[in-house]
Amino acid sequence: MCDHSSEEFFSPLRHLFETFPGIRTSTLFTSIDPSEIIRLANIARNSRTGYLPPNFLAYYSIDCPAEINAETVLQNLLTNENVELAYIESDSTPPQSTNAGNEHSGASQGYLNAAPEGIDSNYVRNIAGGEGEGNVMFIDIEQGWKLNDENKNIRANSLTGVNNAFKDHGAAVLRVIQMQENGKYRGITPKVKGGIISLWRPDGFLNNADAIMTAVSQLKFGDIILLEAQVRDSPSSKEFWPVEIHEATFQVIRLGNALGITVVEAAGNGGLYFSMGNDLDRFTLNGKKILNRFRPDFKDSGAIIVAAASSNVPHTKIYNSNYGSRIDCYAWGEKVATTGSSPISLGKEVNTYSKNFCGTSSASAIITGCAIAVQSVSEANHNFRFTPGQMRDVLSMDIYGTPSANGHSKDKIGAMPDLKRIIDNALNEYIQTDTFRKRADIIE
Repeated sequence: MCDHSSEEFFSPLRHLFETFPGIRTSTLFTSIDPSEIIRLANIARNSRTGYLPPNFLAYYSIDCPAEINAETVLQNLLTNENVELAYIESDSTPPQSTNAGNEHSGASQGYLNAAPEGIDSNYVRNIAGGEGEGNVMFIDIEQGWKLNDENKNIRANSLTGVNNAFKDHGAAVLRVIQMQENGKYRGITPKVKGGIISLWRPDGFLNNADAIMTAVSQLKFGDIILLEAQVRDSPSSKEFWPVEIHEATFQVIRLGNALGITVVEAAGNGGLYFSMGNDLDRFTLNGKKILNRFRPDFKDSGAIIVAAASSNVPHTKIYNSNYGSRIDCYAWGEKVATTGSSPISLGKEVNTYSKNFCGTSSASAIITGCAIAVQSVSEANHNFRFTPGQMRDVLSMDIYGTPSANGHSKDKIGAMPDLKRIIDNALNEYIQTDTFRKRADIIE
């Protein structure tokens, strides 16, 4: 990926294509018309004080055939004075794990119960908006889904790209959020209207930034995006990190945030072979600790980043969940009962149940359900929607949630939202004190 203008990029780099015949170059954002990207960037600039978007049309991707060493191409690019930024983007995978808990022991939907066990979805379901009914939309971004009649609130026509892989994972995520009550299980917000956008773009390539840009173009102020993916910092690395470590992805999340769209992002699960979780505070990119809130190099996309914890109380970080000062919230990362069969695929079977959906995959799905419930209740009862920053505040504050066993300063996984406290206390307090700027206007 390179960030520079078209003329500056192609003219001085003809020697690159001569040196590496067979490489293919294209604009990074292929699914959205350039005029629409410009329009979105201008709206964000005018509506968010201090927001300065990059030139999204100056981002390019280079596809290297197997016989060409990508690192060699990268080093060649970095020597060119007209290239401002270049990096190798590793493929993304779902942020799930297979060793969090026993598949047959204690699987439940206890995460729906009252705090401190869960988020108390059972409390808000009887409040207007509490089941996600209303106008709030969400889009799940990942690699694939099994879709059947239990996904009746999902707009299948919202899918752009290829419904390609990890379909059991996508099924489990959607149904944690909006599964219709079937006498056995139910979703957190079963009445919410949702959409799906694949990381596999229409051109057949994985492209996280393009998928997020597509979602941003389909949503309005106060809507919600869920990013069910994790990436490695290099193709040779064995460690997984949040997707925003890639600059283009970071910038598109930041654009969505400036437009008033809440983005929920999985923190990631350790690394290959399900290794111990990574401390985001130690992540270093070009010598900078961009995920450490206490370092001057910290970069805040505005996303809500989610870690995974035990189902038992007091909640402790599961072994392979990432953690750090950048983490905002946690939720159950083990023994989550839902439909689908993730993490084990059962092929084409659709009417299956998972007894151990886990990792930051399940946790970020639960937090997305919380965000939908809070936003829908706010709109239905008070005629306003939270900004992304406000939403992150109410979902992450200890006083409105359940702190982890040893607190954020030690465990570094944030708090689990308590919907009862948020609706009964936070919402009313903010309305009465006008702490939050109320916005009923929706960006068109």
